[in-house]
Amino acid sequence: MKSVRSKKNQNVSRSNASASTSMLATNVPTYKITYHTDSSAPQSEERYLANATVAQPAGIDPGPDVDMIEGGASLPFLDAHEEEPGAVPAYETTTPCDEKGAKKRQNVAHMDELKAEQAVFLDTLLSLHYSSQLHTPCSCKVDARIRTVACTECLQADLLCPQCWLNKHRTMPTHWALIWNAKEKFFEKHDFCRVMKNASVALGHYGERCPEADLARSFTLVDRNGIHATAIKFCRCKTVDGERGAPAFQQLLRAGIFPGSVQDPKTGYTLGLLEYYREERNQGKGSAYNFVHVLQRMADPFFAGAVPDIYTNFLAITRFHQYLDLLMQRGHAHGADVPLPGEADRPYPNRPIGFLGMQCAACPERGVNMPTIVNVPKYLRHLISQHMTFDGNFKANLFYKRDDGSDTALTDGNMHFPAQQEFERISKEYVIPNEDKEVPCKAHIGSIRHQGHTKYGNVAVSGVVGSACDHAVLMAFIDMLAGEAFALGTYAQREALRHTNSPPHGSESATPLVMSYDSYCSFVVNELKRATELFPEDSWFHKMLETVEGQIPADHINGHGPDCQCVWQAVYFACRAHFHGETAEMIWGFLNALGASTRQMTGGARHDIINFVIDAWNTRKVLRQAELLARERADALQLFELHMAVLEDLSRQHTTEVGDWSRLSRTPTRSANGKLGSVYQHESTKVLTIENVLASLLAEEREKERQSPRAIGSEPTASLPQWVHDGTASLAQWVHDGMDVESQQVLVIAFLNSHRKHPLQETWDAITKLRDTLNIALKNFREHQRTIYPRLKLSALDVDEPELTAIQLPSYRMKHGQRMTTDATDGDSQLRHAEIKLRCSEADTGILAVCAASLALSATRKARADDYRGQVGKTRTERNVQNAELMKFYEMDMYMYRLYL
Repeated sequence: MKSVRSKKNQNVSRSNASASTSMLATNVPTYKITYHTDSSAPQSEERYLANATVAQPAGIDPGPDVDMIEGGASLPFLDAHEEEPGAVPAYETTTPCDEKGAKKRQNVAHMDELKAEQAVFLDTLLSLHYSSQLHTPCSCKVDARIRTVACTECLQADLLCPQCWLNKHRTMPTHWALIWNAKEKFFEKHDFCRVMKNASVALGHYGERCPEADLARSFTLVDRNGIHATAIKFCRCKTVDGERGAPAFQQLLRAGIFPGSVQDPKTGYTLGLLEYYREERNQGKGSAYNFVHVLQRMADPFFAGAVPDIYTNFLAITRFHQYLDLLMQRGHAHGADVPLPGEADRPYPNRPIGFLGMQCAACPERGVNMPTIVNVPKYLRHLISQHMTFDGNFKANLFYKRDDGSDTALTDGNMHFPAQQEFERISKEYVIPNEDKEVPCKAHIGSIRHQGHTKYGNVAVSGVVGSACDHAVLMAFIDMLAGEAFALGTYAQREALRHTNSPPHGSESATPLVMSYDSYCSFVVNELKRATELFPEDSWFHKMLETVEGQIPADHINGHGPDCQCVWQAVYFACRAHFHGETAEMIWGFLNALGASTRQMTGGARHDIINFVIDAWNTRKVLRQAELLARERADALQLFELHMAVLEDLSRQHTTEVGDWSRLSRTPTRSANGKLGSVYQHESTKVLTIENVLASLLAEEREKERQSPRAIGSEPTASLPQWVHDGTASLAQWVHDGMDVESQQVLVIAFLNSHRKHPLQETWDAITKLRDTLNIALKNFREHQRTIYPRLKLSALDVDEPELTAIQLPSYRMKHGQRMTTDATDGDSQLRHAEIKLRCSEADTGILAVCAASLALSATRKARADDYRGQVGKTRTERNVQNAELMKFYEMDMYMYRLYL
């Protein structure tokens, strides 16, 4: 039972007081709804009044039985037969009484409650397999007719005689009949047509037999409760054109049965089954193969192999049915692509003809959900900006199929994938330039060029590049044939923007466009050039790219270097409205589960199914946008208050600098040498990295080489060895390589120590790979050593244990009392100088590395304690803790190793 009461007047003052101090306060009328259950205390919930106005409408009496709510509004009037709102069942006014309050984790008490009544449950369930009405006279009162047939689908249904059962189920022929087996003494499941001799499903007369019907013919009818081998009689009454009945497939459709074919259909599917499968696939992403097996077992769980196999036909019918369903939902069945009567143009003249996709309702579109021309100050341009992100996914791939390639998508070019003919032409003609094949960013991880090549190398399509808006509504898909090339990102941009409903507009009403991509720092370099080469006729696209802004997503920016983080991080840009750029990742979590089945389909079927499932995702996102945006706005207001407090505090601390800082531009600038810069970049650092020190030493070597006698035409000096003049090896680079080899050796030793304590195959595999890499590094290092010290005997090398090989740097030779070479005095001095500088920088970096590893270990332990429950979770995270401990001890060992050199 539920009771509703308005907020009392004494609460009004408290609400008004809070409204004066909070930006989140609202004067929208509310009411309280209370849930009463037998097993828990009453639960109250406050809700906004639907369609309520703040002011009391004039001339309306609230009635004597309804209390007024602050602001003057009242609860909706009650009909005479209603005691309170919610008396008529509705989803918005009812909740399961078994749920005690808010959702929470499963508890043992609930299961104990069920187990306490286990005997009652068993007795009642067993009683359903027998009926006290068995063999009693039927309610039709016809002589000799007794009750022997029950129904598995009808709730609380009487036991009936066969004729009455058929009469009751003429319009429900997919209900299974339970017929009493007098010989074996149990109810046996049968199809509708087996209840009586010559029973069949009649079409054309609302379940009654057609007087002109031919003999019944076998038919496979599929519903949610299984696959039925039944019999059907088609209507043969003469039509207007003199034919004996309408076509069979049309009669089936009028009866709510989707035919399996047009010519002489022998299989049909109820519309309820097709709609159920559509929702099940859209939500669960299960395969049609498994779904058909479920239907077979629903029909006969013991001899499922004897049930007709409908799998191949089911694939085609479900695909075509959902395509027709989209045509109706998007208005194309009502002529949405033709002008309305009396009008010269279509309702949305700029929307591509035949487009079936769902567009985001919240993204700004001039002339659609906002005026064509809007005067917005520059500092508020985020209110009318359109944000897009695109990313690659390697789970939605496609295996090579042994088909003739004739299967074309029903939605070809009319949803998220482009037209296949255009895609094949572009993929064949466009030549990927060299800059599109290189690692995108020197400081980036570079996996964008190589991901998917090993795991998904033997595939016809390695994945998709998707484009989405910042509300996580998918806009376009492009197939990847051989990796995530930048050209595919440009293609996805064009397809997403091509589907807009907005009319073309000039510069005075242009919508600001912001793009986000994992490697935008490299993507933007030739963005306009690629678009011109790919789509030379799309001048509108070229104009949009000339003014587009860009960024790197909030999570992927951490894989880039300091320069990229300052230039392309969203937080350093004005008017980005907290656009993090990772919305495509949200869609991948939904799409990845579907990839297991779509990669086995034909190319056309794969496009259709992905389009259908993603359209369901988009639809749910659009339907929930009002709720989500309201919640995000409330969170943004809270965050605004917090950030403003921090800004005010920092401004007070730096009063003298605020004026100069405010005059600086946040926009990245390009220097004369083409390098981008930002005011947020750090021009200096207290701790020089080893890379900076190495670059400085290399520059010194080059300068010394330019000033050498050989460089100015003189004879070489005897005090310098020949290799200095030849330039065959860099001293600083050789020392740096040797130190890097030492670090790898220490890492291998650390793994060996860990393996002795915790023998794991994973650790041994890592040791093997590290040793292989170490052998290659040692080979290159020793070859350079021969150039630098041709008279120095190389240390012993054991390829099975390369971590024990001595690295003959100056520090090693001094530590072990080795005599310096007499023919390279100046060279030795340079080597010692370079190693000292590099060692000092390495020590400073080592301190920071130990701190970082310690923090990582603490975070891993805290996550293990806070986020994982039970023995299984703790066991799985034990390895993470071991790895974090290993890295901490490794960094400590490396620091101590450097300290005692």
